[in-house]
Amino acid sequence: MNVFCIGYYDKFSRFFAHIEKHLKQKYPDLKFSIASIYASGYVYSKLRNIPSYAIAYQAWLLAFKNRKKYDEIISTETYYKEFHIKQLISSYKKNHSNLINKQALAYIDILDEKLKNVNLLLLIGDLRLPIEIAKTIAKKRKITTYFIEQGPYQTTLFDTQGVNANASIRGYHSTETKNLKEKEDFINHFTTKEKKKKYNRSPLYRGLDYLLEVLLNKTPILPPDLKIKNPLFKFKNRKLVSKSFSNYRDTSQKNIFLLICQVPFDVNMTHHSPFYKNHEEILQDVYSNLPENSILVVREHPIYKGKYGTKFYNFILEKKNIFLDTHPDFNKILAATNVVIVNNSTVGLEAIVKNKTVVALANSYYDDSDICLKLTEKEQLNLLLKKALTYKIDKTSKVNFLHEFFKHHLIEGFITDEYLTAPKTIAEKINSNFIE
Repeated sequence: MNVFCIGYYDKFSRFFAHIEKHLKQKYPDLKFSIASIYASGYVYSKLRNIPSYAIAYQAWLLAFKNRKKYDEIISTETYYKEFHIKQLISSYKKNHSNLINKQALAYIDILDEKLKNVNLLLLIGDLRLPIEIAKTIAKKRKITTYFIEQGPYQTTLFDTQGVNANASIRGYHSTETKNLKEKEDFINHFTTKEKKKKYNRSPLYRGLDYLLEVLLNKTPILPPDLKIKNPLFKFKNRKLVSKSFSNYRDTSQKNIFLLICQVPFDVNMTHHSPFYKNHEEILQDVYSNLPENSILVVREHPIYKGKYGTKFYNFILEKKNIFLDTHPDFNKILAATNVVIVNNSTVGLEAIVKNKTVVALANSYYDDSDICLKLTEKEQLNLLLKKALTYKIDKTSKVNFLHEFFKHHLIEGFITDEYLTAPKTIAEKINSNFIE
Protein backbone atom coordinates (compact mmCIF):
# COMPACT_ATOMS: atom_id res chain seq x y z
CA MET A 1 0.00 0.00 0.00
CA ASN A 2 1.26 3.46 -0.93
CA VAL A 3 -0.30 6.23 1.18
CA PHE A 4 0.07 9.96 0.57
CA CYS A 5 -1.22 12.49 3.13
CA ILE A 6 -1.70 16.24 2.96
CA GLY A 7 -2.13 18.26 6.13
CA TYR A 8 -1.31 21.58 7.71
CA TYR A 9 0.41 21.73 11.09
CA ASP A 10 2.42 19.51 13.43
CA LYS A 11 -0.75 18.25 15.16
CA PHE A 12 -1.96 16.79 11.85
CA SER A 13 1.42 15.19 11.08
CA ARG A 14 1.26 13.59 14.52
CA PHE A 15 -2.22 12.27 13.70
CA PHE A 16 -1.05 10.87 10.36
CA ALA A 17 1.97 9.27 12.02
CA HIS A 18 -0.32 7.33 14.34
CA ILE A 19 -2.41 6.14 11.39
CA GLU A 20 0.80 4.91 9.78
CA LYS A 21 1.73 2.98 12.93
CA HIS A 22 -1.58 1.10 12.90
CA LEU A 23 -1.60 0.48 9.14
CA LYS A 24 1.86 -1.09 9.31
CA GLN A 25 0.46 -3.89 11.44
CA LYS A 26 -1.36 -5.17 8.35
CA TYR A 27 0.89 -3.74 5.65
CA PRO A 28 4.53 -4.25 6.75
CA ASP A 29 5.75 -2.97 3.36
CA LEU A 30 3.67 0.19 3.69
CA LYS A 31 4.90 3.30 1.90
CA PHE A 32 3.73 6.38 3.75
CA SER A 33 4.52 10.04 3.14
CA ILE A 34 3.20 13.36 4.44
CA ALA A 35 3.00 16.68 2.60
CA SER A 36 2.45 19.63 4.91
CA ILE A 37 1.28 23.08 3.89
CA TYR A 38 2.95 24.73 6.90
CA ALA A 39 6.53 24.33 8.12
CA SER A 40 5.49 22.94 11.52
CA GLY A 41 3.88 19.88 9.93
CA TYR A 42 6.93 19.26 7.75
CA VAL A 43 9.42 19.55 10.62
CA TYR A 44 7.37 17.26 12.89
CA SER A 45 7.25 14.38 10.40
CA LYS A 46 10.78 14.95 9.14
CA LEU A 47 12.20 14.62 12.66
CA ARG A 48 10.45 11.24 12.91
CA ASN A 49 11.96 9.91 9.68
CA ILE A 50 8.68 9.91 7.81
CA PRO A 51 9.09 10.87 4.13
CA SER A 52 7.94 14.48 4.20
CA TYR A 53 7.38 17.46 1.93
CA ALA A 54 6.99 21.15 2.72
CA ILE A 55 4.64 21.31 -0.22
CA ALA A 56 3.80 25.04 -0.18
CA TYR A 57 7.48 26.00 -0.15
CA GLN A 58 8.32 23.30 -2.69
CA ALA A 59 5.66 24.71 -5.00
CA TRP A 60 6.97 28.25 -4.44
CA LEU A 61 10.47 27.16 -5.53
CA LEU A 62 9.12 25.40 -8.60
CA ALA A 63 6.96 28.41 -9.50
CA PHE A 64 10.03 30.64 -9.27
CA LYS A 65 12.12 28.24 -11.35
CA ASN A 66 9.41 27.88 -14.02
CA ARG A 67 8.12 31.47 -13.83
CA LYS A 68 8.60 32.23 -17.54
CA LYS A 69 7.00 28.97 -18.61
CA TYR A 70 4.08 29.44 -16.21
CA ASP A 71 3.58 33.10 -17.20
CA GLU A 72 3.26 32.05 -20.83
CA ILE A 73 0.77 29.32 -19.97
CA ILE A 74 -1.30 31.69 -17.83
CA SER A 75 -1.41 34.35 -20.54
CA THR A 76 -2.33 31.97 -23.38
CA GLU A 77 -4.20 29.02 -21.87
CA THR A 78 -7.44 28.60 -19.93
CA TYR A 79 -6.67 25.06 -18.78
CA TYR A 80 -3.52 23.39 -17.51
CA LYS A 81 -3.53 19.59 -17.33
CA GLU A 82 -7.34 19.68 -17.33
CA PHE A 83 -7.54 22.24 -14.50
CA HIS A 84 -9.40 25.50 -15.16
CA ILE A 85 -6.80 27.96 -13.87
CA LYS A 86 -9.06 30.89 -12.94
CA GLN A 87 -11.65 28.71 -11.22
CA LEU A 88 -8.94 27.03 -9.19
CA ILE A 89 -7.78 30.28 -7.62
CA SER A 90 -11.13 32.09 -7.56
CA SER A 91 -11.26 32.34 -3.74
CA TYR A 92 -7.94 34.18 -3.51
CA LYS A 93 -7.47 37.93 -3.67
CA LYS A 94 -7.13 39.41 -7.15
CA ASN A 95 -4.00 41.39 -6.24
CA HIS A 96 -2.16 38.10 -5.75
CA SER A 97 -3.71 36.36 -8.76
CA ASN A 98 -0.55 36.08 -10.87
CA LEU A 99 1.48 34.66 -8.00
CA ILE A 100 -1.36 32.34 -7.00
CA ASN A 101 -1.74 31.20 -10.62
CA LYS A 102 1.91 30.18 -10.79
CA GLN A 103 1.69 28.53 -7.36
CA ALA A 104 -1.34 26.54 -8.55
CA LEU A 105 0.48 25.35 -11.67
CA ALA A 106 3.43 24.30 -9.52
CA TYR A 107 1.11 22.35 -7.21
CA ILE A 108 -0.39 20.61 -10.23
CA ASP A 109 3.03 19.57 -11.52
CA ILE A 110 4.23 18.38 -8.11
CA LEU A 111 1.09 16.41 -7.22
CA ASP A 112 0.76 15.00 -10.73
CA GLU A 113 4.14 13.36 -10.12
CA LYS A 114 3.80 12.41 -6.45
CA LEU A 115 0.42 10.71 -6.89
CA LYS A 116 1.53 8.47 -9.77
CA ASN A 117 2.03 5.34 -7.68
CA VAL A 118 -0.27 6.23 -4.77
CA ASN A 119 -3.37 4.12 -4.09
CA LEU A 120 -4.61 5.76 -0.90
CA LEU A 121 -4.91 9.52 -0.28
CA LEU A 122 -5.64 11.03 3.16
CA LEU A 123 -6.57 14.73 3.27
CA ILE A 124 -7.16 17.17 6.10
CA GLY A 125 -10.04 19.29 4.83
CA ASP A 126 -10.99 19.46 1.17
CA LEU A 127 -10.57 22.97 -0.23
CA ARG A 128 -7.10 24.43 0.32
CA LEU A 129 -5.29 24.77 -2.99
CA PRO A 130 -2.99 21.69 -2.93
CA ILE A 131 -5.73 19.57 -1.36
CA GLU A 132 -8.26 20.57 -4.00
CA ILE A 133 -5.76 19.72 -6.73
CA ALA A 134 -4.85 16.40 -5.11
CA LYS A 135 -8.46 15.26 -4.72
CA THR A 136 -9.16 16.10 -8.39
CA ILE A 137 -6.16 14.10 -9.58
CA ALA A 138 -7.12 11.25 -7.25
CA LYS A 139 -10.66 11.15 -8.63
CA LYS A 140 -9.36 10.99 -12.19
CA ARG A 141 -6.95 8.16 -11.32
CA LYS A 142 -9.47 6.36 -9.10
CA ILE A 143 -7.27 6.65 -6.03
CA THR A 144 -9.14 5.81 -2.83
CA THR A 145 -9.52 9.09 -0.92
CA TYR A 146 -10.61 9.88 2.62
CA PHE A 147 -11.24 13.33 4.07
CA ILE A 148 -10.49 14.07 7.72
CA GLU A 149 -11.61 17.02 9.83
CA GLN A 150 -11.99 17.88 13.50
CA GLY A 151 -15.59 17.15 14.45
CA PRO A 152 -17.90 18.27 17.28
CA TYR A 153 -17.87 16.77 20.75
CA GLN A 154 -14.29 15.48 20.59
CA THR A 155 -14.79 13.51 17.41
CA THR A 156 -13.09 13.24 14.04
CA LEU A 157 -15.01 13.48 10.78
CA PHE A 158 -13.98 10.71 8.37
CA ASP A 159 -15.68 10.89 4.98
CA THR A 160 -15.21 9.67 1.42
CA GLN A 161 -16.85 12.76 -0.12
CA GLY A 162 -15.58 15.79 1.79
CA VAL A 163 -15.92 17.85 4.95
CA ASN A 164 -17.90 20.90 6.05
CA ALA A 165 -20.53 21.72 3.39
CA ASN A 166 -19.11 18.99 1.14
CA ALA A 167 -19.64 16.19 3.66
CA SER A 168 -21.83 13.32 2.52
CA ILE A 169 -24.20 13.83 5.48
CA ARG A 170 -25.44 17.11 4.00
CA GLY A 171 -29.04 16.87 2.88
CA TYR A 172 -29.77 13.76 4.94
CA HIS A 173 -33.48 13.47 5.72
CA SER A 174 -35.37 10.84 7.65
CA THR A 175 -38.85 10.81 9.18
CA GLU A 176 -38.45 7.31 10.63
CA THR A 177 -40.00 7.08 14.10
CA LYS A 178 -38.66 3.64 15.08
CA ASN A 179 -36.23 3.33 18.01
CA LEU A 180 -36.09 7.09 18.67
CA LYS A 181 -35.33 6.51 22.36
CA GLU A 182 -32.41 4.22 21.54
CA LYS A 183 -31.11 6.75 19.05
CA GLU A 184 -31.34 9.53 21.63
CA ASP A 185 -29.34 7.43 24.09
CA PHE A 186 -26.69 6.86 21.42
CA ILE A 187 -26.50 10.60 20.72
CA ASN A 188 -26.22 11.39 24.43
CA HIS A 189 -23.20 9.10 24.63
CA PHE A 190 -21.36 11.49 22.31
CA THR A 191 -22.68 14.81 23.57
CA THR A 192 -22.32 14.29 27.34
CA LYS A 193 -18.98 12.52 27.72
CA GLU A 194 -16.15 14.18 29.62
CA LYS A 195 -13.42 15.97 27.73
CA LYS A 196 -10.17 14.11 27.30
CA LYS A 197 -6.79 15.55 28.15
CA LYS A 198 -5.43 17.66 25.33
CA TYR A 199 -2.05 17.09 23.70
CA ASN A 200 0.44 19.78 24.68
CA ARG A 201 1.90 20.95 21.39
CA SER A 202 5.43 22.23 21.50
CA PRO A 203 5.34 26.01 21.01
CA LEU A 204 8.39 25.63 18.79
CA TYR A 205 6.34 24.10 15.97
CA ARG A 206 3.62 26.72 15.67
CA GLY A 207 6.14 29.35 16.69
CA LEU A 208 8.03 28.47 13.54
CA ASP A 209 4.93 29.09 11.41
CA TYR A 210 4.25 32.44 13.08
CA LEU A 211 7.89 33.47 12.79
CA LEU A 212 7.99 32.72 9.08
CA GLU A 213 4.73 34.59 8.57
CA VAL A 214 5.95 37.66 10.47
CA LEU A 215 9.34 37.75 8.77
CA LEU A 216 8.24 36.84 5.25
CA ASN A 217 4.64 38.04 4.93
CA LYS A 218 5.57 41.26 3.14
CA THR A 219 8.21 39.62 0.99
CA PRO A 220 7.82 37.54 -2.18
CA ILE A 221 9.44 34.58 -0.41
CA LEU A 222 6.38 33.43 1.56
CA PRO A 223 4.19 31.20 -0.65
CA PRO A 224 1.26 33.37 -1.83
CA ASP A 225 -1.42 30.95 -0.61
CA LEU A 226 -0.01 31.28 2.92
CA LYS A 227 -0.29 35.07 2.93
CA ILE A 228 -3.17 35.78 5.28
CA LYS A 229 -4.15 39.27 6.35
CA ASN A 230 -4.83 38.89 10.04
CA PRO A 231 -3.89 41.19 12.91
CA LEU A 232 -1.16 39.93 15.23
CA PHE A 233 -2.27 42.07 18.16
CA LYS A 234 -5.65 42.35 19.80
CA PHE A 235 -7.93 45.34 19.41
CA LYS A 236 -7.46 47.22 22.65
CA ASN A 237 -10.30 49.45 23.82
CA ARG A 238 -11.33 49.61 27.44
CA LYS A 239 -14.80 50.79 26.44
CA LEU A 240 -15.53 47.25 25.26
CA VAL A 241 -15.76 46.18 28.90
CA SER A 242 -18.98 48.19 29.12
CA LYS A 243 -20.35 46.20 26.18
CA SER A 244 -19.96 42.84 27.89
CA PHE A 245 -23.24 40.93 27.98
CA SER A 246 -22.38 39.94 31.57
CA ASN A 247 -23.03 43.55 32.56
CA TYR A 248 -26.45 43.69 30.90
CA ARG A 249 -29.37 42.98 33.19
CA ASP A 250 -32.55 44.10 31.39
CA THR A 251 -33.12 41.01 29.21
CA SER A 252 -36.56 39.88 30.40
CA GLN A 253 -38.47 41.70 27.66
CA LYS A 254 -35.93 41.25 24.90
CA ASN A 255 -35.39 38.63 22.19
CA ILE A 256 -31.76 37.58 22.42
CA PHE A 257 -29.99 36.71 19.17
CA LEU A 258 -26.53 35.17 19.47
CA LEU A 259 -24.13 35.69 16.56
CA ILE A 260 -21.29 33.16 16.36
CA CYS A 261 -18.09 34.39 14.72
CA GLN A 262 -15.49 32.20 13.01
CA VAL A 263 -11.85 32.56 12.08
CA PRO A 264 -12.00 34.87 9.02
CA PHE A 265 -9.55 32.92 6.84
CA ASP A 266 -11.17 29.52 7.46
CA VAL A 267 -12.43 27.75 4.33
CA ASN A 268 -15.97 27.96 5.69
CA MET A 269 -15.74 31.70 5.15
CA THR A 270 -13.60 31.75 2.01
CA HIS A 271 -15.38 28.94 0.12
CA HIS A 272 -18.76 28.19 1.70
CA SER A 273 -20.12 31.69 2.30
CA PRO A 274 -22.07 32.95 -0.74
CA PHE A 275 -23.42 36.14 0.86
CA TYR A 276 -20.69 37.42 3.18
CA LYS A 277 -16.91 37.74 2.87
CA ASN A 278 -16.09 39.14 6.30
CA HIS A 279 -17.55 39.43 9.79
CA GLU A 280 -18.07 43.16 9.59
CA GLU A 281 -20.60 42.61 6.80
CA ILE A 282 -22.33 39.88 8.78
CA LEU A 283 -22.47 41.97 11.95
CA GLN A 284 -23.93 45.03 10.23
CA ASP A 285 -26.44 43.07 8.18
CA VAL A 286 -27.69 40.97 11.08
CA TYR A 287 -28.02 44.01 13.34
CA SER A 288 -29.94 46.05 10.77
CA ASN A 289 -32.38 43.15 10.23
CA LEU A 290 -33.12 42.26 13.85
CA PRO A 291 -36.81 42.07 14.75
CA GLU A 292 -38.16 44.72 17.11
CA ASN A 293 -37.45 44.39 20.81
CA SER A 294 -34.26 42.39 20.18
CA ILE A 295 -30.64 42.55 21.22
CA LEU A 296 -27.62 41.01 19.54
CA VAL A 297 -24.89 39.21 21.48
CA VAL A 298 -21.64 38.55 19.60
CA ARG A 299 -19.44 35.58 20.52
CA GLU A 300 -15.92 35.72 19.11
CA HIS A 301 -13.99 32.61 18.14
CA PRO A 302 -11.82 31.59 21.13
CA ILE A 303 -8.54 31.90 19.20
CA TYR A 304 -9.53 35.17 17.52
CA LYS A 305 -10.76 37.32 20.39
CA GLY A 306 -10.12 41.00 19.82
CA LYS A 307 -8.77 40.43 16.33
CA TYR A 308 -11.72 41.13 14.01
CA GLY A 309 -10.59 44.66 13.24
CA THR A 310 -11.26 48.18 14.42
CA LYS A 311 -14.42 48.73 12.34
CA PHE A 312 -15.98 45.54 13.71
CA TYR A 313 -15.52 46.57 17.34
CA ASN A 314 -16.34 50.23 16.77
CA PHE A 315 -19.68 49.15 15.31
CA ILE A 316 -20.38 47.23 18.53
CA LEU A 317 -19.42 50.28 20.60
CA GLU A 318 -21.59 52.64 18.59
CA LYS A 319 -24.81 50.63 18.60
CA LYS A 320 -27.09 50.44 21.60
CA ASN A 321 -28.31 46.86 21.45
CA ILE A 322 -25.12 44.92 20.65
CA PHE A 323 -23.04 43.18 23.31
CA LEU A 324 -19.99 40.92 23.46
CA ASP A 325 -20.23 37.53 25.14
CA THR A 326 -17.16 37.37 27.37
CA HIS A 327 -18.07 34.37 29.50
CA PRO A 328 -15.80 31.33 28.98
CA ASP A 329 -18.69 28.88 29.31
CA PHE A 330 -20.61 28.78 26.00
CA ASN A 331 -23.53 26.96 27.63
CA LYS A 332 -24.31 29.97 29.82
CA ILE A 333 -25.03 32.33 26.93
CA LEU A 334 -26.67 29.53 24.95
CA ALA A 335 -29.20 28.94 27.72
CA ALA A 336 -30.19 32.63 27.63
CA THR A 337 -30.47 32.80 23.85
CA ASN A 338 -33.63 32.67 21.75
CA VAL A 339 -31.94 32.30 18.36
CA VAL A 340 -28.39 31.33 17.36
CA ILE A 341 -27.04 32.84 14.13
CA VAL A 342 -24.08 31.20 12.43
CA ASN A 343 -22.47 31.55 9.08
CA ASN A 344 -21.66 27.83 9.03
CA SER A 345 -19.97 27.05 12.34
CA THR A 346 -19.97 23.66 14.07
CA VAL A 347 -21.36 25.59 17.05
CA GLY A 348 -24.62 25.60 15.12
CA LEU A 349 -24.84 21.84 15.49
CA GLU A 350 -24.14 22.09 19.21
CA ALA A 351 -26.98 24.60 19.51
CA ILE A 352 -29.32 22.26 17.61
CA VAL A 353 -28.42 19.46 20.03
CA LYS A 354 -29.62 21.79 22.80
CA ASN A 355 -32.88 22.41 20.87
CA LYS A 356 -32.02 25.99 20.04
CA THR A 357 -33.28 27.56 16.83
CA VAL A 358 -30.37 28.07 14.45
CA VAL A 359 -30.22 30.40 11.44
CA ALA A 360 -27.48 29.41 8.97
CA LEU A 361 -26.34 32.25 6.72
CA ALA A 362 -24.02 30.10 4.59
CA ASN A 363 -23.50 26.50 3.53
CA SER A 364 -22.87 23.78 6.10
CA TYR A 365 -23.34 20.04 6.52
CA TYR A 366 -26.53 20.49 8.61
CA ASP A 367 -28.24 23.32 6.68
CA ASP A 368 -30.43 21.13 4.45
CA SER A 369 -31.86 18.54 6.83
CA ASP A 370 -34.94 20.26 8.31
CA ILE A 371 -33.24 21.00 11.63
CA CYS A 372 -32.46 24.71 11.18
CA LEU A 373 -33.40 27.75 9.09
CA LYS A 374 -31.26 28.59 6.06
CA LEU A 375 -30.75 31.95 4.35
CA THR A 376 -31.27 31.44 0.63
CA GLU A 377 -31.75 35.08 -0.40
CA LYS A 378 -29.86 37.86 1.33
CA GLU A 379 -32.84 40.21 1.01
CA GLN A 380 -34.96 37.82 3.10
CA LEU A 381 -32.82 38.01 6.24
CA ASN A 382 -35.30 40.18 8.16
CA LEU A 383 -38.17 37.79 7.49
CA LEU A 384 -35.98 34.81 8.35
CA LEU A 385 -34.97 36.28 11.72
CA LYS A 386 -38.61 37.00 12.53
CA LYS A 387 -39.56 33.46 11.60
CA ALA A 388 -36.78 32.13 13.84
CA LEU A 389 -38.59 33.46 16.94
CA THR A 390 -41.47 31.02 16.43
CA TYR A 391 -39.60 28.17 14.69
CA LYS A 392 -39.47 24.79 16.45
CA ILE A 393 -37.06 22.00 15.55
CA ASP A 394 -38.78 18.80 14.47
CA LYS A 395 -37.61 16.26 17.05
CA THR A 396 -37.79 13.25 14.73
CA SER A 397 -35.72 14.93 12.04
CA LYS A 398 -33.18 16.09 14.61
CA VAL A 399 -32.75 12.68 16.25
CA ASN A 400 -32.47 10.85 12.94
CA PHE A 401 -29.91 13.33 11.57
CA LEU A 402 -27.75 13.31 14.68
CA HIS A 403 -27.89 9.52 14.95
CA GLU A 404 -26.82 9.12 11.33
CA PHE A 405 -24.08 11.71 11.74
CA PHE A 406 -22.59 10.34 14.95
CA LYS A 407 -22.87 6.68 13.97
CA HIS A 408 -21.68 6.71 10.36
CA HIS A 409 -19.68 9.89 9.81
CA LEU A 410 -17.81 10.59 13.04
CA ILE A 411 -15.14 8.69 14.90
CA GLU A 412 -14.68 8.96 18.64
CA GLY A 413 -11.51 10.79 19.57
CA PHE A 414 -10.13 14.23 18.74
CA ILE A 415 -7.15 15.05 16.55
CA THR A 416 -5.51 16.88 19.46
CA ASP A 417 -6.12 14.29 22.22
CA GLU A 418 -3.05 13.46 24.26
CA TYR A 419 -3.81 9.76 23.87
CA LEU A 420 -4.98 9.26 20.30
CA THR A 421 -7.70 6.67 19.67
CA ALA A 422 -9.14 7.86 16.34
CA PRO A 423 -6.11 6.81 14.20
CA LYS A 424 -6.59 3.17 15.18
CA THR A 425 -10.28 3.29 14.21
CA ILE A 426 -9.40 5.00 10.92
CA ALA A 427 -6.77 2.34 10.17
CA GLU A 428 -9.36 -0.38 10.86
CA LYS A 429 -11.86 1.28 8.53
CA ILE A 430 -9.22 1.59 5.80
CA ASN A 431 -8.25 -2.06 6.26
CA SER A 432 -11.86 -3.23 5.97
CA ASN A 433 -12.76 -1.04 2.97
CA PHE A 434 -9.54 -0.77 1.01
CA ILE A 435 -9.04 -2.91 -2.07
CA GLU A 436 -5.50 -2.67 -3.40
